[in-house]
Amino acid sequence: MELPRAALNVQRALAFVLLAAVLGVAAVERSSPFASRLRDDAPWPFWLTVREPGRAAPPALHLGVYHPLRGVLVLIHIPETTKLQGKLTAARAYLDALRATDDAAAAARALEDLARNRIAELCFEPIRWDGVGRLSLELEPGDDEEELAVSAARALKARGRSPRALWPLARRAVDGLLRGDKAAADALLLTLELRRVPFESLQPALLPDDAAAPAFLARAFAPRLEPRGEEKAIVVEVLNGTDVPGLAAQAAKVLRLKEMDAMVMGQTPHPRSRTVIYDRIGDFERAARVRAALGCPTAIAATRIDPLRGVDASVELGGDCTY
Repeated sequence: MELPRAALNVQRALAFVLLAAVLGVAAVERSSPFASRLRDDAPWPFWLTVREPGRAAPPALHLGVYHPLRGVLVLIHIPETTKLQGKLTAARAYLDALRATDDAAAAARALEDLARNRIAELCFEPIRWDGVGRLSLELEPGDDEEELAVSAARALKARGRSPRALWPLARRAVDGLLRGDKAAADALLLTLELRRVPFESLQPALLPDDAAAPAFLARAFAPRLEPRGEEKAIVVEVLNGTDVPGLAAQAAKVLRLKEMDAMVMGQTPHPRSRTVIYDRIGDFERAARVRAALGCPTAIAATRIDPLRGVDASVELGGDCTY
């Protein structure tokens, strides 16, 4: 039975649209720096500027590293007080560039360039900056007690599951590709890629001081982590951020049952609503193991190196963790 001409034309049109979409995706994957790193199983670095809606303050700058092979996202917050060039801090560098250009986007790029030079100075190994990404994110003010990199990593992950958030990314990708910008689709591609990355594989961090930064950055950029030999027990300090008596002692007991060397160290400086595990030595995997052993599903982990504490990880218990 022969199809009516109108139906046949519709089928041809749909086939044409499908073919165009397939060819478009193929073209994006060939030209996109992010897609190129995915094919090579190589780490992809990117800059992420985080702004609060309606505020003219300097954006919060993050250096991200996505590892296709390891399936993790490292997101490093570079504080405003970080000295990027002599005594020039990140905040002052942005404000100086903004005053000179009166262009927030250009000022952000100038800040990223200075941060790139500083990170390259600190890192043991050369970093592949070719194809580095530039992403932006608007983030409502969150809980003051939560690390900014934690909030930003969560937001990057969450927008991959929101059609409302994906639409502007797709629109900007199309507009940029039409202008010949090969990296225009990188933000969209990363967002879609993060859909398959579990929350446990998000590794937020605060850039450590110059003494600890080289080893930390070398680990953050390593394509794969070297297998470890026999490890000593993880040393953990446990602090109570609630008004529940004995909560830290109970948590320490749970960790000792999981063969961790846990000690109770009193109260946190401020009350906590959410439990956080801090990696104190630049080994996020150890903090992640503490989080898993703690048995508190809503606990978060972040790297905030502090070798003076003499522990591998610090547990600051919040109201979400009860036994």
